[in-house]
Amino acid sequence: MPIILGTILALAAIVVIAYPFFGRKRYRLVSESYLTRESHRAERLRIYRKISDVESDFASGDLTDADYQQQRDQLRVAAAETLREETGITTASERDEQLEMEISRLRDQTSISPEGGDTL
Repeated sequence: MPIILGTILALAAIVVIAYPFFGRKRYRLVSESYLTRESHRAERLRIYRKISDVESDFASGDLTDADYQQQRDQLRVAAAETLREETGITTASERDEQLEMEISRLRDQTSISPEGGDTL
């Protein structure tokens, strides 16, 4: 009798431990959404580092003003798109509208800046 009870208890423990791995689909969905969110976050941070590198190259004189403006604007657009993907805006019209608003806001900030530098 104790052997049967011990076997049943051991099987129940194995089922409880293995359930999240083989059981519900939501556990897999949570981990997939976490990985997607983290990859978007890593991409956004990579773009921010590139913006910082472009700013330091411009400050050291390695970039002309035109090259600096072009690269900075491209990186800002890429950062805005990545942030949008991270927040979950999915329809094309919403994405385009939000992107245009972000670009115009950044251009307004750049034109208002007292030193003409980046205000990000």
